[in-house]
Amino acid sequence: MEKRGFIRILSLFALLFCISSCSITSCKEKPEDEKVRSVLLYISANNNLYSYAEECIQDLKKGYIPQYQDKSKILLVFYHTPGKTPTLSRYSCNKDGVVISETICIYEQEMNSSQVSSFSRVVADAERTYPATERGLILWSHATGWLPEGYYTNPLDMAGDKSSQPVEDPYRFLVKSNGDEPLRKSFGSDNNSEMEITELAAALTHTYEFILFDCCLMGGIEVAYEFKDKCEYMLFSPTEILADGFPYHKMFSPIFNLENREEALKQVCSDYFDIYDAQTGIYRSATVSMVKCSALEDLAGVCASIYRNNQDSILSMDAFPLQIYYRYNKHWYYDFEDIVSRIATPEQYVEFRTALNRVVVYKAATDIFLNIDIERYSGLSTYLPRTRYKILNDFYKTLKWNIATGYVK
Repeated sequence: MEKRGFIRILSLFALLFCISSCSITSCKEKPEDEKVRSVLLYISANNNLYSYAEECIQDLKKGYIPQYQDKSKILLVFYHTPGKTPTLSRYSCNKDGVVISETICIYEQEMNSSQVSSFSRVVADAERTYPATERGLILWSHATGWLPEGYYTNPLDMAGDKSSQPVEDPYRFLVKSNGDEPLRKSFGSDNNSEMEITELAAALTHTYEFILFDCCLMGGIEVAYEFKDKCEYMLFSPTEILADGFPYHKMFSPIFNLENREEALKQVCSDYFDIYDAQTGIYRSATVSMVKCSALEDLAGVCASIYRNNQDSILSMDAFPLQIYYRYNKHWYYDFEDIVSRIATPEQYVEFRTALNRVVVYKAATDIFLNIDIERYSGLSTYLPRTRYKILNDFYKTLKWNIATGYVK
């Protein structure tokens, strides 16, 4: 009798553990022959973007969502906003078209969704509950590209420089910038904690068909190269993006239903661009690019040969005529091709253009982004090193792009 009671207690503890982690859906067997396409939308909005996160979910519900009975198409959403329990849910619709949000995992209230341990946990839960043969990942939050922790709002290399002083931004409520909150790392924002791109990439244990960054300033060659072994395609923006972000009511039909993966993702990009290009005034502001990761190594090889004998030219390059993707005093995002074109020989530039065209398979930009004139657009941004940026230069040397090309010595 005592043994039976002990077993019941153990069973109760096991049940409570399941409720606290993955409460609805049990683990599925790994698919063998059948194709299963899973997309994880990771919304880290325990910050000032929470209202836009809510709008994102409402927008998602208006568009194509896989049928509940169709286990070959799985849409998963991790959702974390202030004051609400973080959850991982499967979104589907029934035969009448009614959207179903099925909770898979419930996380502790104090979870920090912008820590790599939390991100890894969610990714593992998604894979365990719905193993897939084809995966997509959408990252939704704040971002500052490749910059190191704290640098965006506290550029120590520029201490005492008047140009580094805070500037009143009339557009701060339009873009996915933190506004009054500090932007400190490359992706996410939760209680002033964020993930570096190096940490984020290292946390991905599977290869994804695509990674889409619905956040600001991620469309740089440095970011692309850091993730090149983690996905086949990357979709992102070299500039900031308006806070409404990508059109989720249009996104999932091509992703789940078009067999040609590259064409499906190009459709996602064009749907995004077309919506903003049809706006007027400052709302007609968008840049978007799509990168084919398998072509990045060849581009790195070409750039390494160009950079090798041009270190002095790079450091002394006049930044004034370059195409910028930053606003105000954030001097770390310039057009990639514009910089290379000013140091390459004619023969090198032809080789560079050929390699770049194989990498950037889609690009589009409005002629103005808020208060930035877009006159030259390669689809990628990059850093322009300055001797005085010692802290930034030292950090840059740790990035895979610099290790491959020797851009910053």
